[in-house]
Amino acid sequence: MSNRHWRKSQSDDFFLKNSKQKGYRSRSVYKLSEIDRKFKIFKNVTNLIDIGSCPGGWSEYAIKKIPSGKLLAVDINEMEPIDGVMFIRGDIEEQTIQDKLFNEINNEKFDLIISDMSPNKTGNKVSDQYKFYNIADSILEFSQNGLMSKGMMVMKVFIGLGFEEFKSDLKEGFEIVNYFKPKSSRKESRETYVIAKNIRYN
Repeated sequence: MSNRHWRKSQSDDFFLKNSKQKGYRSRSVYKLSEIDRKFKIFKNVTNLIDIGSCPGGWSEYAIKKIPSGKLLAVDINEMEPIDGVMFIRGDIEEQTIQDKLFNEINNEKFDLIISDMSPNKTGNKVSDQYKFYNIADSILEFSQNGLMSKGMMVMKVFIGLGFEEFKSDLKEGFEIVNYFKPKSSRKESRETYVIAKNIRYN
């Protein structure tokens, strides 16, 4: 019964239908669009990285917003090419991958980090949350080294185990931290998005 209900909600999903009609790679493009409209995240962006980029919906949207900028996408899975986007396959936690990314922008720093990544779910909520926040911590750590001082990080987070600790870490790492759940996020989803700006230097 629950599976039938899920399939029906999928088929009735306006954003899913619309994304298919318009040829987008995923419905998540609408989430990024809403975040962009509210927070103007692409303003004055030259170097941008999309972490956990597959299937490419966010990169597809972002490259249109920074036509003269550089967009790097990284994922452990292969991503179909997108014009203007440089894709690097690998794990953002690995130093060799980070070195490769910085090399692509001449060892400068990024103006914006975006991430809509979530790990494959096992069905065990505790282990899934634990796994997610391990990855989220890695992205946060990368942001402290990889962002310009006035740079911004936009990433998906899940409310639940580990969320409060991560919120605390974000406050320590950034001067401005906002949370926003787009209308295109499913109501039953525990996901929300953090928009963090201006690195704190200890």
